[in-house]
Amino acid sequence: MSSPDTPEPQNAPDSLSPEAIASIRDNLDEVAARAAAAAEASGRTSTDVQVLLATKTQPADKIRVALEHGFTLIGENKVQELVGKAEELADLDHEAHLIGPLQKNKVNHTLRHAHCIQSVDNLELVTKINNRLEVLDSTVDIFVQVNTSREDSKSGIAPEEAEGLITELRGLSRMKLRGLMTIGLPGRTPEEIRPSYSDLRELREKLIASDVMPAEATELSMGMSNDFELAIAEGATMVRVGSSVFGARDFS
Repeated sequence: MSSPDTPEPQNAPDSLSPEAIASIRDNLDEVAARAAAAAEASGRTSTDVQVLLATKTQPADKIRVALEHGFTLIGENKVQELVGKAEELADLDHEAHLIGPLQKNKVNHTLRHAHCIQSVDNLELVTKINNRLEVLDSTVDIFVQVNTSREDSKSGIAPEEAEGLITELRGLSRMKLRGLMTIGLPGRTPEEIRPSYSDLRELREKLIASDVMPAEATELSMGMSNDFELAIAEGATMVRVGSSVFGARDFS
């Protein structure tokens, strides 16, 4: 997790007002503090939880403020945004993840710009990614996305089918499995939301204990702006936060 003591950049983006820049920095510090407190309450330390900035629809100048403030992990939902912002952010050290669904015809573009793909959820996609990696002579980190809330509107493999997919992945050395990802149930109370996160943690434990998943694939990417502290309480090692930092998305 990034330190709030990170030195400030000398040159802030010209298109943002000083007030807007200060607001983003303050929000980043608040999110980091909340995540650290939640990690410590769960018996871990702040370094056990990473904050990934969900940057869907956010312009590059806002993202630059966050990167320069020390928060260097970002996630895009759409391949075209991942690709479109890559050049504008290329001069800044950061790690870009694809956290939204990946269509097979966009695998090539994704592999040129993503350090990690968090939305792997079917064998056909796995095969396409691996074949392209062979051509590129490259590797990529991945998470297997699991639909623990079992909502038809969400991507992700069913929990009971995860074992089969991960078994197939074990034989593909160009894809490094870091862990599991889920999008939580958008409930109104902790009692409604918690099971979709605890189920992912329990699935990870089961798959590692049975040697289906590598022992080092312990990461759990789960939790967003409205519930990331609850996700951390249930074992999240990475939370995806956007609106808490940048404000409401601009869909205009």
